Amino acid sequence: MSSKTESHMDRRTILKDATLLTGLAGLAAATPSAAQAQQSDVATLQAEIEAILEQTASIWNSQEFHRLAEVWDTDDSEPWYVAEEIPEPFFSWPQIERYWNPGRKVLEAFRWRFSNVRVKSLTADLTLALFNHEYEIQIVGGRQPPTAGFDRVLALFRKKPKGWRHILYAQCPLGPDTYIRALRQKIVSPDFADFRDSLNGD
Repeated sequence: MSSKTESHMDRRTILKDATLLTGLAGLAAATPSAAQAQQSDVATLQAEIEAILEQTASIWNSQEFHRLAEVWDTDDSEPWYVAEEIPEPFFSWPQIERYWNPGRKVLEAFRWRFSNVRVKSLTADLTLALFNHEYEIQIVGGRQPPTAGFDRVLALFRKKPKGWRHILYAQCPLGPDTYIRALRQKIVSPDFADFRDSLNGD
């Protein structure tokens, strides 16, 4: 075979290989990576859990506490509910329902908020969520001023035909020393940093 023919075949091979590599590169660019797909799944799950928490907040803040069953899996035979102010956890619907609707009005007003939601998928139909929780409360009678508090909540959700529903809700208060330190930090005025910096001529 002449060198001219070999040179022609080499160029043809190079062009073929280059075309193949270009095609593979384009396919890789067009196909989402496993990491990108996972990030998308987490973002979707995060949005879905935040949506059910928004619904939970709306019910709490409506003062129609009995409606909280709407955001729970009422088919679950053993719901878990851990309220920070109650010594013993609840493990049955009658206990939880009495807590939500004690039969007489005991709260003048109650406001519930959440933030900093973090989710972890356990299975296709089970998700764990950790979030910060803040509340403000006024007892009926008005003899005591309103109070407020904050803690963390660990919640477990099951996927149902109508969406995610609670099957476990556990408030996780900080220890006394940690709570007091966090409280003292929360009551610092937002403009304190500017005031401090102005003293240093910044």
